[in-house]
Amino acid sequence: MNRHDRGGARAPIAIAAIAMIAASLFLSCQTKPAQVATPAAAVPDEKLIARGRDAWNKKEPSAAREHWAALQDAAKRATYVGYVDSYESLGKDLDAAFAAEVDEQAKFDAAYGRARKALASFPSDLKVPEEVKDKAAKIAAVRVRALLDARRTASARELAQSASEAYGDKYDLPAMLKEADLLLATQKSEAKVDATLEKARGEEEFYSKVALYEEATAAYEKAESSLSEQAEKDGSSETAAVSAQAARLKKKKQDSRIEMERRLRERQYSFKDRIGEEFARVPEGDKLGSMTKEEMLAFEAEKKANIDKEYEELRVFHERFPAVIDAGMLAEIDGQRKALESRIAKVEAEIRTAKEIASRGKPVAPLLIGLFNPQPGAKGADQKSRPAALRGTTRGAPDYWWGMEEISKGAMNDLVVTVNDERTVRVFAENTKSGARVGDKGLKDLVNRTYKIGNSWPVLNAGAQLPSTLYFVEVQEGKKPSYEGEVVIYSSFIARQR
Repeated sequence: MNRHDRGGARAPIAIAAIAMIAASLFLSCQTKPAQVATPAAAVPDEKLIARGRDAWNKKEPSAAREHWAALQDAAKRATYVGYVDSYESLGKDLDAAFAAEVDEQAKFDAAYGRARKALASFPSDLKVPEEVKDKAAKIAAVRVRALLDARRTASARELAQSASEAYGDKYDLPAMLKEADLLLATQKSEAKVDATLEKARGEEEFYSKVALYEEATAAYEKAESSLSEQAEKDGSSETAAVSAQAARLKKKKQDSRIEMERRLRERQYSFKDRIGEEFARVPEGDKLGSMTKEEMLAFEAEKKANIDKEYEELRVFHERFPAVIDAGMLAEIDGQRKALESRIAKVEAEIRTAKEIASRGKPVAPLLIGLFNPQPGAKGADQKSRPAALRGTTRGAPDYWWGMEEISKGAMNDLVVTVNDERTVRVFAENTKSGARVGDKGLKDLVNRTYKIGNSWPVLNAGAQLPSTLYFVEVQEGKKPSYEGEVVIYSSFIARQR
């Protein structure tokens, strides 16, 4: 066999060998596991959760996203990826809460609420950096203080309590919680006293009104003292919120006392005014200038009875409130009372001798005359205009009147008689008997005719010219029988006419 024949015989053997090796490899592949990398989808969710937790705790929360995003369980994937999303939004929410103004409570509540919910939602095996919790606590503390200072105490307390429970006793949160509790208790007491004060303002019966004012004033003072004492114990006496609350209570206490004292002063002056008005009261209608002696006596007796009743109420009032009104005011009222008692004595004296002096003529009503235009700067109800009224009829003879003047000795005041027509008026200082001496030359007419203006007949410096409190007016006949007019005391009749 030649060389070529041997080579041709080996070829089938080689092919068979190759076939056997290939078959062997095929069988080997069928019986041994493949040595290749396992795809991520085949990693159990428990391992992915653990890997994400390690990345969160050892690196940073955002590093857990790639592991948890591969979770096969959709619910678990949403939960764990949600933790990462919440954490990444946490910082923005805290910044937004910190930036909210005090009056933007809704904005703060929304941002801080999301942050607080996120911090509370993380499982215990996911560690949140302490600086994040510390930031949340600090923001809460700043907000609590701002709310306290803005008198939004209930909101401040709620935030202080929740922040303290969530982040611990940081940034004086427990102290501010106690401060809020103190302020809320004080404000509750304040509201009750406010209601008492409002009740006092609406009360009609005077003594009940004063009693309510006293109750409110004492209650404000008690609340103020209690706040000061408790704040001193708690160490919050110097805070702006406590100081502002203390100032509010103090002002309300002062306002209540001032209102009560004003009511008391008004009450006292009302006595003075009512007594003065009673003195100035004149008969109504046709009675003026036409009253009989008996009617005049009854009228004056009625006035005295009314004045005595007012004085009795005034006495009870002073006995009930001896220390409320200042001494100067009491002295003024006492002086007024003495002056009124003196006037009453004069009227009573005239009433007792009414029958004896009735023949002098008809009395001018009212008998007592007040200043028409007092001195500049003069004050008081006794300075009011109280002209004496003249009204009557002359039939064949002069009409004769008498009255009582109110001119202090030493005061250069002028008494002026004015009638509504051009008839003659004369004024005398002396007494007469049935008017018989009116025409006597011995009786001096006091009218200063040089200064007469129109139908006004002045007696200048009447206080020096009248030896007693009485004056006598003669109204002569005129073209018409009826006339009317008035008697007035001027501080200066001449200056007034100029």
